[in-house]
Amino acid sequence: MRAVFGLALAVGFLAVLGWIAAVAVADSVDGWEGVDPDARFGLNGRRVVAGVLGFGMAGLSAAYAGWPIALAIGAAVAGALAAGLLAASR
Repeated sequence: MRAVFGLALAVGFLAVLGWIAAVAVADSVDGWEGVDPDARFGLNGRRVVAGVLGFGMAGLSAAYAGWPIALAIGAAVAGALAAGLLAASR
């Protein structure tokens, strides 16, 4: 299960970096407004990206802390929900 949490963390981290870079390019380069992920994917897209990152971070932390796998999955789901809610508050 640690591999799943680690993969989610890596994918979420890269997605957040890509999101930030795309927003920066869309805001600073004329004619590139189409690459803005806030305009393309909106709030739900931001929640998904944050949720994947939160799932991986919380799940991996709980797994390496020695929690039983059921609790680690519960922590991962709670981390995904919390990250998704925090991403909605801009």
